[in-house]
Amino acid sequence: MLRNCRRSAWSLVASVAVFSGTLTGTAQATPSGPVDLGTLPGDDSSTVLAVNEAGVMVGLSMAGRDPRHDHPVRWEANGGITALPTPGGSEGQVRDINENGVSAGYVLTATAAVPARWDAQGQATTLQVPPGYHNATAFAISDTDVVVGNWLTPSDEYHGFRWDPDGQVADLGVLPGDTWGMAEDISADGRVIVGVANRAGTGHAVRWVDGGPITELAPLSYSSGAHIVNDHGVAAGSMHETGSGPPIPATWDRDGTIHRLDWPSPHSVWVYGIGSTGYVVGYGYLNPPSPSAVIWDPDGHLTVLPDDGHYVDVEAVDGEGTAVGSLESRATVWPRNGARTQLGTLPGGNRSQAYRITDSGRVVGTATTAAGKDHAVYWTLG
Repeated sequence: MLRNCRRSAWSLVASVAVFSGTLTGTAQATPSGPVDLGTLPGDDSSTVLAVNEAGVMVGLSMAGRDPRHDHPVRWEANGGITALPTPGGSEGQVRDINENGVSAGYVLTATAAVPARWDAQGQATTLQVPPGYHNATAFAISDTDVVVGNWLTPSDEYHGFRWDPDGQVADLGVLPGDTWGMAEDISADGRVIVGVANRAGTGHAVRWVDGGPITELAPLSYSSGAHIVNDHGVAAGSMHETGSGPPIPATWDRDGTIHRLDWPSPHSVWVYGIGSTGYVVGYGYLNPPSPSAVIWDPDGHLTVLPDDGHYVDVEAVDGEGTAVGSLESRATVWPRNGARTQLGTLPGGNRSQAYRITDSGRVVGTATTAAGKDHAVYWTLG
């Protein structure tokens, strides 16, 4: 399941290093792939949205562009594709999969979005929302089969919800004085949910622990956001201590302790992914005008991913600190202590992008076909 025990807070002053050395860790051998995951019959593009450590993937097979029609699908580890049922509708999205092969998302009916959970055999269960609640979408699932997402209340305000394996559903509520809040991710054990609340147009990182009430992760800050949490309940995001102050990338332990990550710049930074052991990747303006893709180790030390002056993006990282993203429109992997490697493209295609990596060495993303269509793909690292 990808989203997705540290030291005390300390100063942002630190040196900036660049990866170099011999290929080690997850990416020791030459990467293989990409393997084209294809589409359902009649569709023309596809994308993987989540993958578990067994290599089972879920995502979308899509037709058209305006309008686009989304069909939830599952790919076995060997690449075989299966359409997931959409009871009450003909379209939907599957957004996450846990280590047991159970996935979550939503079905689009003629009138609303309805949360759905698909078991390991692909059978669907839909959630009947309380009277007056509507347009409910599920985005994440724990290894204990707890599903989280968001819905509109009878007064048309966004609230997060939690859907337990026994079918019980609960509105997660909002902070005192706030008008809305959203749940975005959940830990593997289902005990930590993270999201965002809104007060007077300003976002605040929040979480719910063990079914308890909503709490702020950075209550003394002017604004904050934490949209991702790893399997162990460590959240990652950023905050501003004042309205005009610099951004501060940070992580939050399971107990809520804040750990600042190095960012010796007053300019914008965005946190995109957190690995199972606490490596964090992001993107920001360390030395404007050009942006940089960066990684922080579990102690918060910053490293710039080498880009040779080209456009670069990074989206995910594994437990060994191997980051994946794209460089010059080519899927790329940066081993923690090794040489950057660009991954392959499909025959006749000229673009690819990597945006998930498992600890077992599977990288998923998209690549263009000879016909110029985006197809879901995966690569295997050594």
